[in-house]
Amino acid sequence: MKLKVGNIELKNNIILAPMAGITNLAYRKMLKSFGCGLVVSEMISDFALIYGNKETLKMIETCNEEHPLAIQLFGGSKDSLLRGAKILLEKGNFEILDINLGCPVPKVVKENAGSSWLKEERQDELYDTIKSIVEISSKPVSVKIRLGWDESSINVVNTCKLLEKAGVSMITIHGRTRSQYYLGKADYEYIRLAKEAVKIPIIANGDIDSLEKAIEVLEYTKADGLMLGRGALGNPKLVTQIVEYLESGKIIKKPTKEEQIEYLQRHFDELYALKGEHKAFSEMRGLSSHYLKGIAGMKQFKVKFTQMKSKEEFYQIIDEIKKQRGIL
Repeated sequence: MKLKVGNIELKNNIILAPMAGITNLAYRKMLKSFGCGLVVSEMISDFALIYGNKETLKMIETCNEEHPLAIQLFGGSKDSLLRGAKILLEKGNFEILDINLGCPVPKVVKENAGSSWLKEERQDELYDTIKSIVEISSKPVSVKIRLGWDESSINVVNTCKLLEKAGVSMITIHGRTRSQYYLGKADYEYIRLAKEAVKIPIIANGDIDSLEKAIEVLEYTKADGLMLGRGALGNPKLVTQIVEYLESGKIIKKPTKEEQIEYLQRHFDELYALKGEHKAFSEMRGLSSHYLKGIAGMKQFKVKFTQMKSKEEFYQIIDEIKKQRGIL
């Protein structure tokens, strides 16, 4: 199923979610090869852009293989977001400007950013800010939100109406409130109601970790697409499964354990090429366990990955895993 965001037509409606510390260029490039119609960068701080932070400027670097691409910006005030957006539009090579209105992390919310924008008392400020960003943007503007600040103030339907009026081209809804963080189950009922309330594309997000779940969520919410985050970590083939099913009705088998090990090595290789040895094995310490999930006898190797200190150690552990599984 194709999806149009403003004047940008995506080849399908499966989107890679922005994840801090994960959706760098290497991971985006890898997931794009599995079929994502759109990939989204890690959150980019407006103030970091304003002050010309070198690491942040590296975060907005792109490659040809990952387009179309959305860059996600976050900030806590109209002024700083506008200044950050102008810098992104000037320096960045991307197709869609995404604004984070859903991050629940305390250090983000403390700065009036992320989910803080969803508070009832900020609705007028939110409208004015997003409308102003849309007006200066040469690219379609999308947003990512949650159901509301907490269970007593679920305002997602009104927020979607407000954002549509402000001129955004697409809204992604994570089916939890800010107070839930990532606990409990995503509530798709409110996503369904939001979809009924607006005409712009609505993307469903939260707990989509299998082809069966993807079908269920699309059928129930009638959303225009799906955003995959933690559910695809360690299982990039999930993207291919969903895309193939939606396009042809064909059901592709889940990845084999051997394929999962291949994906792990590929992710490391992409990171190594992008960031060098030290940062690559540092990041893979935390990510490797996602790829080994569900494979028997991997406990010792998960521990070894958390303790590795070099590229050689990484490949040595991979070889040990392959030998145990009879691949070598």
